[in-house]
Amino acid sequence: MQTMKSDSKSKKSGKGAASAAIVPVAATPKTQEQTPAETTATQDSGAEVQASVARTAPAKPEEPLVQLLDLNKIVNSDYNPRKDFREETLLELSESIRQSGVLQPICVRPKDEGFEIVYGERRYWAAAMAGLTYIPALVRDLTDAEAEDAAITENLQREDVKPREEAAAYNKAIQSGRHTIESLVGKFGKSEAYIRSRLKLCGLIDALAEQLDKEEISVGVATEIAKYPAEVQQQVFEEHFAEGCYSSWKNARVKEIARRLYERYMTKLESYNFDKTECLSCQHNTANQVLFRDECSGDCAGCQNRECMIRKNEEFLVQKALKLLKDDPRTTLAMTEDTPVAVLEALEKEGYHVEELKYYLSYYDKAPQMPEESQADDYESEEDFVEARQEYEAEMADFAEKTQQLEFNISEGRIRKYAVIRSLDIEFRYEAIDDEEREVAVDDGQGGHTVHITIVPPSPLEGLLQRDRRNREICYEHITADMKRLFLDVKVANKPLQKEEQQMFYYAVMQRVMSDSKLRQCGFRPKEGSYLTAEEQFAAAGRITAKQQAALIRAFLVDYFRSAAPEYGCTDETLLTGMMCRFADLNFAEQSKAVQQQYLETYEKRKARLQEQIDALHAKAEAEEMAVSMQETPDFEPEELPDLLPDETPDAAPPSF
Repeated sequence: MQTMKSDSKSKKSGKGAASAAIVPVAATPKTQEQTPAETTATQDSGAEVQASVARTAPAKPEEPLVQLLDLNKIVNSDYNPRKDFREETLLELSESIRQSGVLQPICVRPKDEGFEIVYGERRYWAAAMAGLTYIPALVRDLTDAEAEDAAITENLQREDVKPREEAAAYNKAIQSGRHTIESLVGKFGKSEAYIRSRLKLCGLIDALAEQLDKEEISVGVATEIAKYPAEVQQQVFEEHFAEGCYSSWKNARVKEIARRLYERYMTKLESYNFDKTECLSCQHNTANQVLFRDECSGDCAGCQNRECMIRKNEEFLVQKALKLLKDDPRTTLAMTEDTPVAVLEALEKEGYHVEELKYYLSYYDKAPQMPEESQADDYESEEDFVEARQEYEAEMADFAEKTQQLEFNISEGRIRKYAVIRSLDIEFRYEAIDDEEREVAVDDGQGGHTVHITIVPPSPLEGLLQRDRRNREICYEHITADMKRLFLDVKVANKPLQKEEQQMFYYAVMQRVMSDSKLRQCGFRPKEGSYLTAEEQFAAAGRITAKQQAALIRAFLVDYFRSAAPEYGCTDETLLTGMMCRFADLNFAEQSKAVQQQYLETYEKRKARLQEQIDALHAKAEAEEMAVSMQETPDFEPEELPDLLPDETPDAAPPSF
């Protein structure tokens, strides 16, 4: 078909006005390109059109007249919704035109020096294949918008339009901004569900679209699959519609396929625990969509806006985790393999610690389960109910005892309480912490010996303080490591040395170069080798300038800090770490500030979060002490003895013999 299109365009002369292509209907000329039979068909067609016009009432001035136009003066448009003209059907139409002529005129509009097809492109190509030179046409002055609407309307009303062509036409009409789904419903007399289902076909993946065009799957099946994202469509195609697939759905009924798709791929809102008030009226809720009216009933509503659903779920998990931590500061937040990454990042960003569990979740204990209260309606006799009630009360007493013991063990550090963040909710799990046995060497002056000591688990408060100390170490470990990398690229300055730098230098020399014996001496002699001899070094040292001396000392300090400063277990109170940071502040202030600020901000956030829990534990302990002191206060005050008057002094006890 592309060949015919280019051949037709190659015949255009491009000369004369648009009216030059118009030939009176009754005077269709015979050309050399037509056979006698074709000429007769053309003339018959022209006579038929003329007779038809004569039988009608006088046309209004704005109504177009049927005219015979030169095919070479007509070009096709690019907004025709029908793009796929099958060769066999065109041949059939071409043969019909050879026999009977073009019975229904096409519609064109003036363009440049010729005409552009508004609708009737298929008849245009068939007439060209039949060898005709002229074709009856309605010439209308239309804007681009009017021409597009006319093409869509005329072509969609035909019976042989393909589903995807129809979908593309509806989609183009909506994208133009001149139509909505509601206006298309009124324009074409189709239901809203019908138009929405056709529009879904625009998102059909190529593999399924090809099967639909070849009628290997029905439009109903294609529509049901097109309701889902492309990745779901691809999986459905590979598993159920591809050649040689394991489980074919090609013979399944449309309703059955719709049910299978919804059960397997639609995420149910009831599975999530966040507040769904906004979801009740959301357009992405399948309960509010006509396309899922058959599949969705009761509580099976799903969400098609996956990004919004995931965001709401992540916000719910973050807020619930913070609330649980606030309600009980003894709680440790924990993650599993299905914890959403975004939730972990949000908590870590605010300084909250989320611990990775050491074992599978099933290895951790659950809290005691409260027994279900007995109901009188569930028992046939009063005696059975009384007996069940007694069993319930015994179970409740056991539950209360176990719960109280659990709370005590948590407070003592014997049991650790975890709030485990899962994919959809947070659940509590518990881990028993055993005493730790260690061997410690004791020096008794006689060779020493080993003793075994028992280390009891830290209390929740001590655990938080230990974590704060470790966070502080982590902060300065990162600073130390990044400072060492910074020292790889920095250039030492030759500005005058400061007193702190000299002190750092001489300390570094004593620690790195000189032993105790050499410190007592006034110099040292290097071994022979490829380096400067002692005489050369001595001579060079005698000529060294102040700038060279400063640069040499700083270079030495840089090398020293790179190799000597610890990266583990250090804090701001660690001597070498503090020296290194101060040296960097003096010489590379901007880079040093960036390195330290990056980790200090994280540490301060974490410290603030831990302090919240520490303060809460202190407040809880004070409240418990207050409650205990109130219980120990006697309910009455002792009666005060009356003051004795001077003359009421008790007699002294009689002497004993």
